[in-house]
Amino acid sequence: MPEAFDYDVAIVGGGPAGSSTALHLVRHEGVRPHRIVVLDKAKFPRDKPCAGAVSQLGLDVLSAIGVDVAVPCVTMEGVRVLQGETVGETVDRMGIVIRRTEFDAHLLETARCDGVHVKDGEGLSAIDRCEGRRKGFVLTTTLGAKVRARFVAAADGAGSTTRKLLGIREPDRKGHLYVLDTERVAFDAAIGRGLVDFDLTVLEDGVEGYYWDFPTMLDGAVQVSRGIYHANLTRPDAATIQGSVKDVLGRALARRGIDIAKVKLRPFSTRPFVPRSTGWVKGVLLVGEAYGIDQTTGEGIAQAIEMGRFAASHLAVAFRTDNPRFDAYEREVRTSTTGRHLLQSAWMARRVYGRIGHPARRFLLRSAGARAAAIRWYRGESLSMSTQLRLGLGLAASVFA
Repeated sequence: MPEAFDYDVAIVGGGPAGSSTALHLVRHEGVRPHRIVVLDKAKFPRDKPCAGAVSQLGLDVLSAIGVDVAVPCVTMEGVRVLQGETVGETVDRMGIVIRRTEFDAHLLETARCDGVHVKDGEGLSAIDRCEGRRKGFVLTTTLGAKVRARFVAAADGAGSTTRKLLGIREPDRKGHLYVLDTERVAFDAAIGRGLVDFDLTVLEDGVEGYYWDFPTMLDGAVQVSRGIYHANLTRPDAATIQGSVKDVLGRALARRGIDIAKVKLRPFSTRPFVPRSTGWVKGVLLVGEAYGIDQTTGEGIAQAIEMGRFAASHLAVAFRTDNPRFDAYEREVRTSTTGRHLLQSAWMARRVYGRIGHPARRFLLRSAGARAAAIRWYRGESLSMSTQLRLGLGLAASVFA
């Protein structure tokens, strides 16, 4: 008797979240690769505007299933936090910076070589639920093809077409970023040491976030990824940004001797992971930025890779039981170290970037212990109760400093 569906799962989105889901299904869950299809509207390699920081968490998750990051990269050797003339520096490895164009293509090609059916250049245009004895989906691609799948993994990022077609509401305001690449300038001495800069000076202009300088590999040389992240926590009618976010970025670049008119800016948005985020609807689970990313940093590559591992585990159960509910997936994400960090980040964003955030920022600038803990947290590690207690006491002292 022929199988009722073309695939057990259709993964919409071929970025790190989608590729990780496919790779974990094959390599960890033992799912037959020809029962998996990945759809993506872009043809890989694709351009992706992103600073490309991957914390150690993401590297460890990939390593556990035998996937090497075989693309040019720069190791993040530590961090500098800046505000005005004040600089707090801590040296401790955090992860790597990659080019998303190369990294995403490598992961998707690895899944393809494993036997997964990859349809890049063929996105999603419609999704309909099947009626009858066996429930599932018919996905219509942008090329007009029909794909029948028992389950769907939505891994299609901040602009998730799957979310829109299924009517899944946005849980919170999206963040906004601009990113650009340049050669190193005199200001970039720390870049030569592999350090990444988070400059909080832009908060003085009303941006709810930070400006960054990250080392990155471009054309075989270490250059600089620069940009600005605005978490967009405040409604427009209450905003106090001095000009647009782009204007604030221009002033930050000018302090580094860079003319914004002479560089190419690439804007994009981010969807934050917050308590109201939706992780699934019947027969569909959301992975990576389609679910949500870190609201404090605006980053999510490592978290997307980790979510792909969780998604694969719960999809494998769904294949065996034919159960379209994924509440256990949502519960595992939220209670994992990664999920707890994402929820903590949503809580912290308003307390670091808002008007009440001066003590937290002062503490981070002045305390090497706070920065060291922040690096461990960034790497995806749990913080001990004693560390949390010290941080709480230090923050309290900073309030009255």
